Amino acid sequence: MTTAVLRSARAAAILTTLGLSLGLMTGIAEAGPPRDRQCISPIFLGGSEQWRDLNQRYDVRERIIGPPAPATDDIPDPPGGPGCRTALPGEKWVRAVPPWITASETEQAAFLANFKSARYVIDAGTAHERSIMAGPEILQSGTIPGDVLPPETRGLPFVVPVSPVFRPLRPGTHTSTLYVTMNERVCTGRGPAPGLSADCLEAGESAYPIIDNGPFTVLTGPPPPPYDAVP
Repeated sequence: MTTAVLRSARAAAILTTLGLSLGLMTGIAEAGPPRDRQCISPIFLGGSEQWRDLNQRYDVRERIIGPPAPATDDIPDPPGGPGCRTALPGEKWVRAVPPWITASETEQAAFLANFKSARYVIDAGTAHERSIMAGPEILQSGTIPGDVLPPETRGLPFVVPVSPVFRPLRPGTHTSTLYVTMNERVCTGRGPAPGLSADCLEAGESAYPIIDNGPFTVLTGPPPPPYDAVP
């Protein structure tokens, strides 16, 4: 066999191997989250599409990661599973958490006035641990629509920290923990909101009281298409 033939055979073998590898990687990616980056609320159902879709609700184009509250008898799992815990490789992402729902605008205003900062700790306790600080500019507030579930939250004011855009993470399992610093103690005036384990935040820094603060996964596979290529 000539040298040229050997080179051609080796090249064909390499291409075949790459083709199989890419096919496997593509298969993994397709089993993951949709490329349109739509995150359906795992806590509140009903209402308009803008309310159900967290990307629309918070005007976020990137992948939203937000460990959800466990499903209850009144709130079934949304389509595709119980929340937004997977990302494709190469994706920037945003951390969303359950909103702080208050009994009236008085408690909502108290949260807004006393919120000092947020600290997002990514991959705590690992060699890749890092913290990102953010200020009151990340807060979004409003009123819960009158046609969502659970019904006892309808028409109530809320405040929610929505993180800055974070850079992509390597494939594998990751964690994200939110700490908030308040100037003074604040309470909801109505008990814990869905997805939260406490109805008060003390002065100083404390962990935002998410019930289901489990890890999330960045899959192995090809990078996503450009943002402007996604419908």
